[in-house]
Amino acid sequence: MNEQLHALVEHTIAQGVGARVFALNWQGRRVWVKQAVPAKQKVWHRLQRFLANVTGIPLLRPTVSPGGKQGLETEAEILRKLAAQGILVPDLVGQDESWIAIGDNGGILKTRIEDEVRAGNEDKVKSYVIAAATALAGLHHAGVSHGAPLLRNMTIRDDGQIGFIDFEEDPNARMPVADAQARDILLFVFSIQREFKKRPELLRTGWNAYVSAAGEGAKQLVPLRKVIGFLRPVYLMLRPFRRWLGTDALNGLLAYRTLRKSLYRK
Repeated sequence: MNEQLHALVEHTIAQGVGARVFALNWQGRRVWVKQAVPAKQKVWHRLQRFLANVTGIPLLRPTVSPGGKQGLETEAEILRKLAAQGILVPDLVGQDESWIAIGDNGGILKTRIEDEVRAGNEDKVKSYVIAAATALAGLHHAGVSHGAPLLRNMTIRDDGQIGFIDFEEDPNARMPVADAQARDILLFVFSIQREFKKRPELLRTGWNAYVSAAGEGAKQLVPLRKVIGFLRPVYLMLRPFRRWLGTDALNGLLAYRTLRKSLYRK
């Protein structure tokens, strides 16, 4: 690794940057430095593992980052793999035991959509959501999954190309690819619903664009349909109490309803 970059990063961290991820100017470009963090294992993750074992649904398995040096190495390896497949991800500029430095991948898509919503540019909003769904389908077509394809983990360049960031989780190593991709879909549509809960048509737009790009016969829709069927009793139990549910639970119900209507419409 470049010794000057290493010295700059270490000096900046020693000064107390106050953030886990921070930007630096390096050789005329902006790079992002991401520091290692401890593993995030929680009680909820143990419950997920239990449910996955009991139900036989792999996509319920927890995919929490191992943290530390191993977590950084995992993310760096994923970045190299995806870049080699032509997927727009940050290039790996430098790596150390406690941090990685990556290139800039464009603006955050969530922020760009929010800007267009405030400006009332409905065609732009819809086109961004469709582009995001199409890009996710393209990533899946390459035979991999993201792990957390939320709108805040997707980027957009000035030419409109959609990219991906934040690969701390590696579901590809913990479950079959189709299940990992089905999990991606759930997280993606939930992200749209959560960020734009007053715009249910955006959720439908994103979901329909994904299916159109991936194909109705895509393998990842099989485990997705299975988990949607498994969750139906939970949906029916919670629906009468929706006015008392928290925001995330309510958004989950709304996203679930859209997927179920589509997946079981025949």
